[in-house]
Amino acid sequence: MSPPIRFDSAEFAENDAEEIWREGIDAIFEIQRPKDPPAPFRAKMESWALGGMLLMSHVVGGDVEFQRTRRRIATSGIDHYLVHCLLDGTLMSTFGRDTQQVPLGSVVMRDLVVENIGFTRDAPMLTLTIPRQAIDRRTGGALRMHGLSWDPTDPIGVLIASHMRTLASVATAMDDEQALVAGEATLDFIAACVLRRAERWAESGDPRLTPVIRAQALSYIEGNLADTSLGPARLREILKVSRTALYELFEPMGGVAEYVRARRLDEAMRRLESPLHARDLIGAIASAVGFMSESTFNRVFKERFGCTPTEARGRRAGGVFTGFGVTATGNGAGHPDDARGVGAMTAAKIRDLRA
Repeated sequence: MSPPIRFDSAEFAENDAEEIWREGIDAIFEIQRPKDPPAPFRAKMESWALGGMLLMSHVVGGDVEFQRTRRRIATSGIDHYLVHCLLDGTLMSTFGRDTQQVPLGSVVMRDLVVENIGFTRDAPMLTLTIPRQAIDRRTGGALRMHGLSWDPTDPIGVLIASHMRTLASVATAMDDEQALVAGEATLDFIAACVLRRAERWAESGDPRLTPVIRAQALSYIEGNLADTSLGPARLREILKVSRTALYELFEPMGGVAEYVRARRLDEAMRRLESPLHARDLIGAIASAVGFMSESTFNRVFKERFGCTPTEARGRRAGGVFTGFGVTATGNGAGHPDDARGVGAMTAAKIRDLRA
């Protein structure tokens, strides 16, 4: 298999090491660390590609907040599940009004379309990063998986944790075919465990409500955001489903209108942050994603992101909310020059995952 991607902060100057580490994590989260941490920055990461998913062993010292914000959800281009196995230290998460303290040795799932804030303190863990469709096509989708967990006394949790540890211990020795087999088997195993534990959003007996139809609906929406007629009637016509079936298909997402509006706003944010659209007028961007009124666009954009489109573009131009540049060249002890790109390589691996 491809060589694992490894990072050890001890091999770099402290400031360079943190920049490289941030660039890898920045693909998913906005990071907050204390301004004056009591100890020097230290972190290690190692990741292996296993077919269509990524296994990562990682730890960062001290206190860290990992924020999956609405802005990051809109602009990251990542739609994955995370499966964490906590090996030591402290891990907790807040989402909505809920706070989840993760017991040592337990396994917990995160859905990256859910806004949440994770907090770690000296917490080595193993993480599987899995594209949404890889799980959904095995389970039928429409499952509430964010926050799903197995504690250390749960036999299924023990099996998942043991399996993840075993994968990490043998991944480097696998060839490409073995990595693919291990990845597919792991996905089947995780999906089977999820089906026994997760709550499914209620659906009718309409046989057309399948993952295939769901994927077709989402794909059609993505390709037609500029169409001002995009809505329930148009989708029923395209998908050949009943009003009730369409409602139940989109009920987990807040309904058709809410989902379409959210995707339009997310695409607008992506364009505002993209250098390719730096010269586009804000009104042109609003029109390109299906808003007929610029004033309406400005209002709902601020409701979703907490800033105006002009402010969002200005923050990008000022260097806020962008990725972190990598300038490290190692500690002078024969460290290869391309090691400074390990953060970017990790981020690219995460973004490129496909079911």
